[in-house]
Amino acid sequence: MSIFNDGSQSKEESRRTILAVVLSTVIVGVGFMLQNVFFPPAPQSAQSTAQTTQQLGETAGPPPPAATVVADPFAPTTTVSTTQAAATAPAAVQTPPVEAPVAKTTYTVETDLLKVVLSNSGGDIVSLQLKEHKDKEGYVDLIVPGEKGSQGISLAFGAPGSPTVGELMNVSWLDTDRKTIQFSRVFYARSSEGGELKPFTYRKTYTFRNGEYLFGMAIGLEGENGAQIPLNSNGTAYTLSVGPQIGPRFDHLSKNADYRKYILEVEGKKKTEMPKAGNLQVIKERPSWGSMTGKYFSFIAIPELPFASFSYLQGQDSLIKQTNTMYLSRPAISSSAQTDKYYFYFGPRTNAHLAKYEYADKNSFGLSSMKLEDVVERSNLLGWLETILKFMLNISYKLIPNYGVAIILVTIFIKVLFYPLTKKSSVSTARMQELQPKLQELQAKYKGNPQKLNQEMAEFYKRENYNPMSGCLPMLIQFPLFIAMYNLFNNHFDLRGASFIAGWINDLSLPESIVNFGSFRLPILGWNDLRALPIIYLASQLLYGKFTQSPQGGQNASQMKLMMYGMPIMFFFILYDVPSGLLLYWIVSNLLTIAQQVVIKDLLKKHKLTPAKAPAPASGPMRNAGRTSVRASGESATQDDLGEKVKNWLEKKAAGMDGKSSASTRKPGSSKGDKGEASSGKKAGGKR
Repeated sequence: MSIFNDGSQSKEESRRTILAVVLSTVIVGVGFMLQNVFFPPAPQSAQSTAQTTQQLGETAGPPPPAATVVADPFAPTTTVSTTQAAATAPAAVQTPPVEAPVAKTTYTVETDLLKVVLSNSGGDIVSLQLKEHKDKEGYVDLIVPGEKGSQGISLAFGAPGSPTVGELMNVSWLDTDRKTIQFSRVFYARSSEGGELKPFTYRKTYTFRNGEYLFGMAIGLEGENGAQIPLNSNGTAYTLSVGPQIGPRFDHLSKNADYRKYILEVEGKKKTEMPKAGNLQVIKERPSWGSMTGKYFSFIAIPELPFASFSYLQGQDSLIKQTNTMYLSRPAISSSAQTDKYYFYFGPRTNAHLAKYEYADKNSFGLSSMKLEDVVERSNLLGWLETILKFMLNISYKLIPNYGVAIILVTIFIKVLFYPLTKKSSVSTARMQELQPKLQELQAKYKGNPQKLNQEMAEFYKRENYNPMSGCLPMLIQFPLFIAMYNLFNNHFDLRGASFIAGWINDLSLPESIVNFGSFRLPILGWNDLRALPIIYLASQLLYGKFTQSPQGGQNASQMKLMMYGMPIMFFFILYDVPSGLLLYWIVSNLLTIAQQVVIKDLLKKHKLTPAKAPAPASGPMRNAGRTSVRASGESATQDDLGEKVKNWLEKKAAGMDGKSSASTRKPGSSKGDKGEASSGKKAGGKR
């Protein structure tokens, strides 16, 4: 019987298939009868009859009967012609050969994406490798063995914590491609304390398919002769578990390098649970699926019907720094036969692989509306910005297939895009430098009256047509960019294992290291690596401050000095263990900003206007058309710093004067020039 049916066969095809099945069954049955008459079976060996009786809670009982093999519950959904169906039908109903348990043996199933190793000890998965993703030791293995070995999807009769089934099982392949394997055995249990031992058949069937990180598993239970299945331990029939940890293997868990969390889908909404050391944590709701998730890979358990209760446990293991185990408990069974179907996903934590389970025609199991993409980490507020940056990064990677170079290209594009704002900020900084003397006068004048000082400063800014916040705009824009970049470099799957400079920056998703101290860690900080990128970042940030901060006087000078040196040093410690891709972005951004500052200063120098010479009046200094102070001796005023140059240029522009003209070219004493100076003087006096 098949769970999945693609509905592609016609009625005529179905009729012929049924006829072929009936005829082949008759032929096979007659064949077995003739074989028993003419070729009687040999006597059973003593070794096979001495098989240990298996039961729950007891060590004695009658020997179990031979295991019954049933059809694959996850039959492949392939379309065949009528002729093919008739030709292959007899093979589908023949009893597959059953390997009786003699010794502990492993069996390998391979698809184009997975290499899975299973053991006949309990029918557990002992290794599950992702063939398209590599680690230091080869393919990424999502089954991490602990003290008790590898226990991927093990089963225990009873609640979490009950002993797992480890007995040797009968094994049979249910298809010619060797992608569907079944483990089976007869067990004995008591329906009540002191009750009679009752046998039941236990079957565990796996179905793997090409193109899928997801596979099916069916748990079949059947009482003997229609008897009720004797499984009820405080309301629980059995518990499936995945642990003691999911891969890839790690030396220690850290938020930036790797982590573990539990994500569940409850009534269509995402629920996240962080691991807590100690007692078993039970989820009260009945999730439609539950996930144990790392930074880049996820395990997702999906019961076909949401009957299972989920729980999880974080503990310690001598072979693993931290264990994380997830449990699925099935309520007690009140029938004589039961088949429970599950789907399990072991694979990348990416939308590209998980979104296919939203549409039945996109995956070979016919699943739809699963919302498995909820396991993917994303920012609710800046998710749109991360999407744009990811798109830009992927486009750059297509141009030059190196993600380090792609990060540099994206950074250059961003800096060019926001160059007008950077220029505006630089001009605003220079303008602020010009206004500092008058601001200091106001601060000294209203030192004891903060309210009056704020009022006068507001009026002063208004008179000077200056917005003190204009210089902060580029920084305000870059802050969300930095947050989005941090999330992108921390979660973008394609950056995993992406090298920039071989031998140094081997993985842009991890911190780089030039010297590893082994087991030694720096006290308090806990560092055991010497990293070059944080040091380069610190140097670039200090240099950035030198180029972008304007000199200040008085109390502001000490505050500015603290900002210039204190903030970079603080961020050096904060960013020491962040992904190297993020530091690469920040370093390149700082260097590009410094280059832009050099260009902007050069442009401002080119726009400098030489003030006109004017005779000194008898009563004092005279203001020229640019409102530039001149000496009483009539010599032209010199510009001592960039702020004065910017002042001349801005005020010439504001007065509507031609920037290319020079007041020094005018003839002294000309009536036209005198009128211009007088007019400018009036305007300047009016403003003041």
